[in-house]
Amino acid sequence: MKRTVLFSVLPFLCLMGVKAGNYKNFRVTTYVIVQDVNKMGDEKKLEAEWSEFTKSVKPDKIYLETFRDMNFVDEKALQTAIKFFKSKGVEVEGGITFNSRGSVTGRWETFCYSNPETRVLIRKISEIAAKYFDEILLDDFYFTNCKCKLCVAAKGDQSWAKFRTALLDQSAKELIVDPAHAVNPKCKVIVKFPNWYEHFQGLGFDLEKMPTIFDGVYTGDETRDPKGEQHLQPYESFSIYRYFNNLRPGYNFGGWVDNGASYLDMFAEQLWMTLFAKTPEITMWNYGAMKGTIRDTPRSWSKYKTSFDYDDMKAESASRGVTRLTYGRVADYAFEKADKILGKLGTPKGIKSYKPFNSVGEDFLQNYMGMIGVPVEIVPAFPENNELVLLTETASKDPDIVAKINKHLLNGGEVVVTSGFYHAMQGKGIENICEMVYTDRKADIDTIIVPSGWWRKPYKTAVTIKIPQMTYMTNDSWEEISTLSYGNGWPLLQRNYYGAANFFVWVIPENFSHLYALPDAVLNSLRNFMDNEIGLHIEGPSQVALFPYDNGTFVVESFRDEPVTINVVTRKSKSIKDLDSGEVINGTNSQGERVLGRKNYEVTKYSVVVQPHSFRGFSVDTTN
Repeated sequence: MKRTVLFSVLPFLCLMGVKAGNYKNFRVTTYVIVQDVNKMGDEKKLEAEWSEFTKSVKPDKIYLETFRDMNFVDEKALQTAIKFFKSKGVEVEGGITFNSRGSVTGRWETFCYSNPETRVLIRKISEIAAKYFDEILLDDFYFTNCKCKLCVAAKGDQSWAKFRTALLDQSAKELIVDPAHAVNPKCKVIVKFPNWYEHFQGLGFDLEKMPTIFDGVYTGDETRDPKGEQHLQPYESFSIYRYFNNLRPGYNFGGWVDNGASYLDMFAEQLWMTLFAKTPEITMWNYGAMKGTIRDTPRSWSKYKTSFDYDDMKAESASRGVTRLTYGRVADYAFEKADKILGKLGTPKGIKSYKPFNSVGEDFLQNYMGMIGVPVEIVPAFPENNELVLLTETASKDPDIVAKINKHLLNGGEVVVTSGFYHAMQGKGIENICEMVYTDRKADIDTIIVPSGWWRKPYKTAVTIKIPQMTYMTNDSWEEISTLSYGNGWPLLQRNYYGAANFFVWVIPENFSHLYALPDAVLNSLRNFMDNEIGLHIEGPSQVALFPYDNGTFVVESFRDEPVTINVVTRKSKSIKDLDSGEVINGTNSQGERVLGRKNYEVTKYSVVVQPHSFRGFSVDTTN
């Protein structure tokens, strides 16, 4: 019997109140900053500009900003723009950026929400926007880094996080949402959260309360380039949308990407990751940037037939009469590539990683795990109904976490904790489950030993990797994956059987990106240990991500600069089918790698080639 059922995302879009438009499975929007809105008073000029813009990309909706950098919108120009875009069949909504002009004391200078005059201004800004629009999207400057005398006095003995979250929660309701609703009861006020979610509470973003204070949220999916100052990993463009959707399911109304990547392929990848996360709407920031001529930075992988095919895009553009290649044209090409398979994908499913509201620890680690092919989905509540739960240091902020782990294990659910989590919980009861010690010593390791049937094989790492030395009671728990350095060794993955299930401790390198330096065989073993519930994993090098869905489909994306051959490992199946080309790939059956304390399955392995910075989507045929 075949249990794979393919279905369209269109019903989901309808439930979200979103209609598919120029693309089959999502809507595309762009955002116009107030400085550009103020130039839209000349309808003839706007007509020529829009005609040229829509040769390259086909927006269904446009956000017209009414305030930024202490600049108010010219209401006459705004009215002209609203009338014009509606005449083109484009949905028109509003945007606001709450920030000061320029920067004096820091790179980003926010409003002071303790200042009475500023509070009056914020209310006025909200009321003006609500007068024109049924939806207002706040750009991600609704935070505060102000430490003026007023803020210092108001803070008192509180932490900055506690003071700022309470201040912005109150300001959101009293100065933004309520005034907007009073002017226009139909108006939805949506807050866009940026990409630095680990540190939100320190600047006033409250992921616990704001998703319900506002009428919904929007996701900043920009990862740009890991070499940039934020060092964000590409997987975050997928994982952050999923995380924010889990804050208040059904109220994450879209993802937002800019063109800040170093390469066109990386810009396209951010768009794909956002779409594969199943966003109903994607915003190109911003209108002016999307009109800009591309920088075609030379790419070492340009000789390969990649998902973003520059020559193909150029030829398509010429056939449309496009003579100047813009970022909007790149976005449109990327949208059309993903749109071919999106309707065949179900709802994403990943290993649930519990992150309590407004918690910190092992910042952004789940995205590094995603980059080594471990599919992770961050959730704000302990996932007690899942067969395997992943806990990083951030979960240690839950005062009841040990009791939750204990209950989960006794009920037969597995738990994987990181070394950072164990360190944070050391002396707080975690030893009652697995007795280990996170020592003050570090080890520089260059060899890792992994299980291979009943034997164990050593593999060299690409670089020397520094890990914390963790010790344990012999035969109370066991090294499943071991490390070596000059004749001594420590665990990389430790297993303990407690109650009715396995408890694992995953020792994380001091430099998270050294996960990418692990040998393929080590990564394969880690993925196998993590694959208890999904029944699907990959084998091969790092920087290849796996995106499983609940209807027997999956996507693999390579962020590497060269082609890669991977194995896709499923529970026993008949074949996999490429969702774009229709190619059917047959595999080979074997017994799965044994994990003690867990049922063993027969598996099928499929060899798949993925081009650099490219994706492939597949369905799994489980017909007997």
